[in-house]
Amino acid sequence: MGVTGAPSWPAARRARGPLGEVDGRVVLLLALLFGVLVWRAGPAANAVYAAGFAAALAASGATAREARRLARWAGGFALLWGGVKLALDLAGGTPPPAALATAGLLCLRLAALLLLGAAVSALVSPRALGLALATLTRPVLRDRAWSASLALLLMVHFVPRALAAFEAARAALRARRLRLSRTRALALVVEAGTRNLARMTWDQTLAVAARRLDRPEAWTGVPPPRARDWCAGAAVAALALAAAALL
Repeated sequence: MGVTGAPSWPAARRARGPLGEVDGRVVLLLALLFGVLVWRAGPAANAVYAAGFAAALAASGATAREARRLARWAGGFALLWGGVKLALDLAGGTPPPAALATAGLLCLRLAALLLLGAAVSALVSPRALGLALATLTRPVLRDRAWSASLALLLMVHFVPRALAAFEAARAALRARRLRLSRTRALALVVEAGTRNLARMTWDQTLAVAARRLDRPEAWTGVPPPRARDWCAGAAVAALALAAAALL
């Protein structure tokens, strides 16, 4: 079962439209800020954040098919963990209204974080994101900044392909219309997906070596900051903080 399906995550590309060529350092700093605010803000602020992330994703040029696939995956993921949270709270004696409110907030936060990750992936390529991290962490990590950037690059590049591996295995199993129990079908999907992951890991290792990304020289040459991007990022950060404080 090969990897034949498109990844659930929007594929990395150069963003189009008004968000094209945005500074990766600004995007990374905003993503870190929003990652903290999502877990500290209430439902109203998180709804605003999620709408903003969806708008950024749409403005970056994500296709309707990618948006639908992401919505299904994010919704299922958020509902799954929200259901687990609800069951645990009810089992622990939490009143049903409070348990529902807590589980709903968790679902909203998870959905917002998934939209945030999708927007970052669509706005900035993994390579640009790694260069941004190397630049921002060099004053602290010094000579080790490039290794942290390489780790981020590999993670951002690998996660969508890993999701696609299991999704393609499941699609191939459905296409063959085999009469199997759910347990056997799940075992086959996990086995096929794991084999694809092993192959992709080897391919990724060869790609890193071929492009000479495993050395510090590959993580220099970031373009100078543009005042436009940093001013826009500061405005977005101020609005995000205001939403967290007021909503």
